[in-house]
Amino acid sequence: MNAARIATSFRRLGTSGAGIITTTACGSKSATAAPSSIPTTPTLPSSQRVGIIRHKIQHAFRNPNFALGLGGGLVLAGLHSATGSANDFYDYRFPSNKDPDDIASSSFYGGEELMELFCIFPIVGQIMMRNGRFDETGNFTTTGFPGQMKVSMVFSDEANEVTEETNWFNKRERFRDTLFGYTCWEMVLNFGFRTLEDGTRECYHFGEYFHGNLPIISQIMLLVLKVHARWVAWSTEHHINHYAFSSGIDDDEEEEMEEQSRANMPLFLLRNYALSDLTAMVFGYDNDVSIKKQPSFLITGGGGSNEEHGEDAPNRDIEEDKLPFQQKAIQIQISEDIAADKRVMKEILAGNNTRGAEDVNAILVRRHTLARRQTMAEDGKGAADDDGQAAEEEELTSTKDVYVLAKDLAVDRAQVRRMTRRRTRRLAAPNRTKVDGEDAVV
Repeated sequence: MNAARIATSFRRLGTSGAGIITTTACGSKSATAAPSSIPTTPTLPSSQRVGIIRHKIQHAFRNPNFALGLGGGLVLAGLHSATGSANDFYDYRFPSNKDPDDIASSSFYGGEELMELFCIFPIVGQIMMRNGRFDETGNFTTTGFPGQMKVSMVFSDEANEVTEETNWFNKRERFRDTLFGYTCWEMVLNFGFRTLEDGTRECYHFGEYFHGNLPIISQIMLLVLKVHARWVAWSTEHHINHYAFSSGIDDDEEEEMEEQSRANMPLFLLRNYALSDLTAMVFGYDNDVSIKKQPSFLITGGGGSNEEHGEDAPNRDIEEDKLPFQQKAIQIQISEDIAADKRVMKEILAGNNTRGAEDVNAILVRRHTLARRQTMAEDGKGAADDDGQAAEEEELTSTKDVYVLAKDLAVDRAQVRRMTRRRTRRLAAPNRTKVDGEDAVV
C-alpha cells in the first residue's frame, strides 16, 4: 500500500498561474516555473474561415425553426410596410347652414365641445384631462397607447374682407405616441369648414396621415382610428346641424338636449336616432321627417366626398375641390402659424427661467389670463387694468383642465395672428375710405 502511495503523484496548476505545483505522497511540494507563454490556436487561412461560416449558415437554414422565424419576420415586415402607415386615411364632409363664426368660435371647433365628441364617452375625456400635463417645452402630454402621447394644435382661418365673416377655419392637431423615447406612431388630423361658391358651408374631418413604427400595434391603432373617425363625423354632424348653438333658446328642453348631445353622444343617439336611421336604411329616407329626426349624412349619402366630389363630376375644378389645408397658399399660412406658435412658446419659457412642469403651467395660466383680458379690452367688453378682476380670472383659469388651457392658448395665438393680418391688409390697401365708421375698399 505504501508503495502504491509512493508511486501515486499528481499535478495542479496554481491559481495564480505563476508556476506548476507538484505534490508527492510524502506531502512535500515543489514548484517549477510556468512556461513564458501559452501556445495559441494557429490562425486559419481566409478560405477555410469562409468555408466554416458557409457551413454554419447552411446548417442554420436547414433548421426548420430558424427558417420559420426568418420567414415570419419578413412577412411581418412586409405587412407592416404596406398597412402600418397611410396618407389621407379618412375624409368626411357634410353641409351646414349654421353661422360660420359660431362653428369656428369657442362654441365648437375652436372650443372643447369637439373634444367632448372626440372622446365619445365622458370617462375617456376625464381620463385624458386628469392625466394631462404640460412638459418642460410647453407641450400638452397625456396617456397614450402605449406609453405617453404628446398633443399639439394650431388654429388657422381667414375672414371675408367684405362681410367680416369667417371664410374658412382649420384646426390642425398632431398626436405623437412615444414609449421610452421611441415613437410608436404619430398622426395629423384636420377639422374645420369652408365656404363654397354658392355661399353654403361645408364642414370636414380629414385624416392627413398616420405613420406607425410598431408592428401590430400600428395596424390596430389605424383600424381603430378609422372606425373612430366615422363615429366622430356622424356625431358632429348631428350636434352642429340639430342642437348646437342653442344657448339663446328659452326652451329648457332644447338646452338639455344640446348638452346631452355633447356630453354622451352614444347614449343620446341610441335614444333619439337609432330607430330613424334603421328605418331609413330599410325603407328609404323620408324628406317629410322633422329635421330633428332626419337620419345622418352617412345614411343619406349627402355629405361624403366620395359621392359629391368624385369621378361623377368631371367638369368640377380639382383645385376648387381641395380643402383649405390642401391648397398651396393656405399650406404656407399654416406652416407659418406653426412656426410662429413654436417661436412664441420658446420666447415665453426662455424669458421666465422655468425649472419644471409646474413653472410652465403657472406661466401659461398667467399668459392666457393676460391675453384674454387684452382681447376683451380691444373688443370693448372689459377693462384691462383691474388687478382684482385679473387675479380672479387667473385663479379661474388655473382650475381648467390642462388640455382646455392648451387649446385656449392656441386660440389666443390665433387671434393675435388674425388681428395682425387684418391690420397689415388695411395698411397695405392704397385706397380706403371711411364708411359708417369702418374701413371699406373703394
